[in-house]
Amino acid sequence: MKEFHLQNAAGLRLSVLDFGATLTALEIPVNGIYRNVLLACDPLDYPNQRSYLGAIVGRFANRIGNGRLERAGQEWQLDANEGTTCLHGGCDSLHNREWQLDGLAEDRIRLQTRLADGEQGFPGNLDVTVEYRLEQTDLVIELSATTDAPTPVNLTSHAYFNLDGGDVRDHHIIINADRYLPTDEHSLPLGIAPVEGVFDLRHGKRVGEQWMAHAQQKKCLGFDHCFLFVDASPSPQATLMAGDGSMCMEMYTNQPGVQLYTGNWLAGTPKRGGGHWGNYQGLCLEAQQVPDSPNRPELGNPWLEPGERYQHITRYRLIPVMA
Repeated sequence: MKEFHLQNAAGLRLSVLDFGATLTALEIPVNGIYRNVLLACDPLDYPNQRSYLGAIVGRFANRIGNGRLERAGQEWQLDANEGTTCLHGGCDSLHNREWQLDGLAEDRIRLQTRLADGEQGFPGNLDVTVEYRLEQTDLVIELSATTDAPTPVNLTSHAYFNLDGGDVRDHHIIINADRYLPTDEHSLPLGIAPVEGVFDLRHGKRVGEQWMAHAQQKKCLGFDHCFLFVDASPSPQATLMAGDGSMCMEMYTNQPGVQLYTGNWLAGTPKRGGGHWGNYQGLCLEAQQVPDSPNRPELGNPWLEPGERYQHITRYRLIPVMA
């Protein structure tokens, strides 16, 4: 297990662990003092923590219902690691293995790995590459994958952000999405619905505004929902502002949606330097395909075919607000 440290001319710093291709720190000067905006734990704690802190997740991020795939008369039984559901590609997937170094410079790193045919039940050998780049005050995450057999692919970063160190429910958020996926008792999509009430984040609001006023939030103890972007939406697709107003983060992506997760189950996750994280101390903006879509064509087509290349690019732009 090795940790790499990057920095660019703009002063942006990034730390990356080869285990899980995990982001362990993203630091930027705010009023002359470096601030880390990512949650992390000590390196030796990563194999045992279950919050996917900062890791790349897949081969299918988010959930597949009933722990199985069905396509063209074939069926595959997947690792059901959340009740009867396959979450983030199974219990032993991209997030908890050492990736191989494939390129390193002062401001970028490229890591690669292979998910073997049959691993966690999925078909096809899937070769995955991630490149992290620092461009001005942007963290760019570029994911690519190829396969030798049809397989569903949905890769994303499970980074937890906290822009000011406080309760993330005090952050302000904008998500330029006109639809979202309400979920059932297994956190699987019930279908696609128009945003309304606390789920209408198009015009910006405090994350904790009307907290627990909606039955969907009560069930999940907060946000743990996929939002689908407005077609041809203007960038950025999501904007996060620190509760104290000291920093803004914009998200740009080529993916159709984003999972907003407010760290509802973080309590007990080990913290770097000792102690534990608490609920709502970190927030995820996971750019991705639509959950449970491998078996539900009405939600989209995440299947990658031999000869095709999966390409995902997400950019997180940090904008300090000078005092």
